[in-house]
Amino acid sequence: MNEHVDYSAKPAKGATRFLWWCAGADKDILKYSSYADHVKYVGIGGIVLATGILASLSMFFAINYIFENAAIAIPVGLLWGAIIFNLDRFIVSSTGKGDGTDTITWKELGNATPRLAMAMILGFTISAPLEVYIFQKEINKQFFLQDQEEQRQLKKKIEESFEKQPDVIRLNEEKRIIQKNIDGDALKAKYYDSLSGVENDSKRGGCHGSCEQYRKMADDYRKIIQENEAKKKLLEIELQKYEVVRDKSINELMEKNKYHGLLDRIIALEAIPGSSLPAWMIRLMFVFIEIAPVLLKLMLIKSPYDYMSENVNQILETKQGINREHIIDENNKLHTMKGFYNPKRIIAIVEHQNAKEEENAKEAITLFAKQEKEDIQKDPSSFVKPDNQA
Repeated sequence: MNEHVDYSAKPAKGATRFLWWCAGADKDILKYSSYADHVKYVGIGGIVLATGILASLSMFFAINYIFENAAIAIPVGLLWGAIIFNLDRFIVSSTGKGDGTDTITWKELGNATPRLAMAMILGFTISAPLEVYIFQKEINKQFFLQDQEEQRQLKKKIEESFEKQPDVIRLNEEKRIIQKNIDGDALKAKYYDSLSGVENDSKRGGCHGSCEQYRKMADDYRKIIQENEAKKKLLEIELQKYEVVRDKSINELMEKNKYHGLLDRIIALEAIPGSSLPAWMIRLMFVFIEIAPVLLKLMLIKSPYDYMSENVNQILETKQGINREHIIDENNKLHTMKGFYNPKRIIAIVEHQNAKEEENAKEAITLFAKQEKEDIQKDPSSFVKPDNQA
């Protein structure tokens, strides 16, 4: 084992140092730690970096669904990824080691609850747009079915509203009456045509002297039919104006119905039969990725890095006049108390300085009073003058 006395860890490369920074670890301490510590914090830093990248992708898809513009989505996605990365880095770096063993107690879990809650919220936030993107084809199929039904309902609603307009009702009624007259006059014209011999020749009796009269009556009805057809045509032209407005409204609603935002896609995903289980599996995966660094920190066994980090912290505290005192209470429990010596030292110095200044001031006043007394005894007249010389 003598060869391990002067053990030194392998030098870290740039990528390793970057992942240490992502994990919020001190690279100057880690470079003196074991290789196992290097691997631990590279893994934690990798997870934190991955969550930042996933957050960027998530926001990119979300903004792209809203604005359909990559020029807007890319910078917003990068900014959001940087925010989430910074939050995750803070959460991980501020999480302790628990009791330094590979188990997590309920007490440790309770202490880490705020950090875990933050991580879970971030996980659910990140997962939503990515779920939509993963199930994009299935969502589009669901939209197709929903759009068809919505379009049918909208079309029916607009058509019903169109049919209930007073002018449309009036025009349709007039058109119906004219059509009824046309149909009646057509039957009459056909009847007189048959009497005139058009459909009833001489072999079947003929019309004899009344043929010309019947032909004229049939022609009169055909003229009336032509007049009514012209009136009907005018009514149809009037109705077409309303139908153009109706069709335009239908087309506008159909066009608007083609656009689906992020919320529409999330709702559509929930409406897909059998989508709940795979969707929740993906959500939980992202949540687990988000909370994994916190859980891993609580499960890490104390290693050389931790002890050296504590040592460095205590040295820095001592240099600044902060000391740790270990006190055992009546229940034989160890408590660590911190003593702040710099403030005490400064207070003591100031108090001593004030006391000495007070002492010197009293001494000076006493000596001055003594000297003045001697001067009075030597020449009282120099201190007391008559009233007329005042």
